[in-house]
Amino acid sequence: MIFQCKDEDIKKVLDYIGEDYGKCLYIFIDLKKFGLDDENFNVWIQYNENDICAIISEYFGGVQIYSKEQDLLLEEIADFIKEKDTHVLFAIKPIIDKLKPFLPDYQQETGTVGELLELKYPPNPKAYSAPIEELPEIVKIVAEDEGIGKPYGYDSLYEQYIQRKKENFGRNFVLRDDNNEIICHAGTYAELPELAVIGGVITSVPYRGKGFSKETLSSLCKELKDENKRIFSFFYIPSAEHMHYGVGFEKIEDWSKLFKD
Repeated sequence: MIFQCKDEDIKKVLDYIGEDYGKCLYIFIDLKKFGLDDENFNVWIQYNENDICAIISEYFGGVQIYSKEQDLLLEEIADFIKEKDTHVLFAIKPIIDKLKPFLPDYQQETGTVGELLELKYPPNPKAYSAPIEELPEIVKIVAEDEGIGKPYGYDSLYEQYIQRKKENFGRNFVLRDDNNEIICHAGTYAELPELAVIGGVITSVPYRGKGFSKETLSSLCKELKDENKRIFSFFYIPSAEHMHYGVGFEKIEDWSKLFKD
C-alpha cells in the first residue's frame, strides 16, 4: 500500500534512508530542505504489510523512487506513476529496469551517480567562488551549452542560479583567461550541511581538452571537502565520466531515468 507522508512520518523516512544518500539524493535533499511545507513537494511511503519497501517523492512533476532492498511492489508503483501521468522519474538503474516493462510508453536513459572519495587532481589556484554579481555572465555561458543549459533557456537558468545563491543552496566556481573571460565553470546544484551535488561543469569550446574542467571541478571539490561535505555528482556521457573519475569520484551505482514526450 502507498500512503502519503505526513509530518510525523519524516523521521521514519530519514531513518529508512540512513546515510544511503547517493541512491536517493533529491528525496533526501528536498525532504531536509522543504519538509512537507512546499506545495510542490510530496512524499509517499510504500509498505509491504508493515515494512517500508519504497519511498516516492514528487517535485514539480518529477518523481524519484528509492528502495533500500529493491523489494518495491512494482505493479502498484507503476499504477501510481500512470495515475499521476508522470513525465519523468528517476532511480538507480536496477529499479528502473524492473519498472520499465510496466511502463512501455517511457524511454530510458542511463548514466552514473558517483561520490568523491579522494581528491586526486590538483586544483587551479586561479579558480574562485564567484559572487552573485557575476551570475549573468555565468548563466550566459551555461545557457549556450547544448547538453547542459540550452534546454532550460537563459531566464529559467538565471532564476534557478539566483535562488540557489540567495539560499546558500548552490555556489559557482569559475576560471578566467588572461582577458578576464570565463573559460570554465563548475557549480553545485544543491547543498546541505552534510552534502553537495555537483552540476553545470562546462568549458568554452576553444579551451576543451586542456584539463581546465578537472582543475576547476577540483577547486570546487576542495572547498566542499574543507567544509566536511560528502560530494556527489551525476554524469551521463563518457567525457564527463572520464573527468569525474580523474578528479577522484568513484561510481556508486548506475542511474536511470524514464521519460516521455
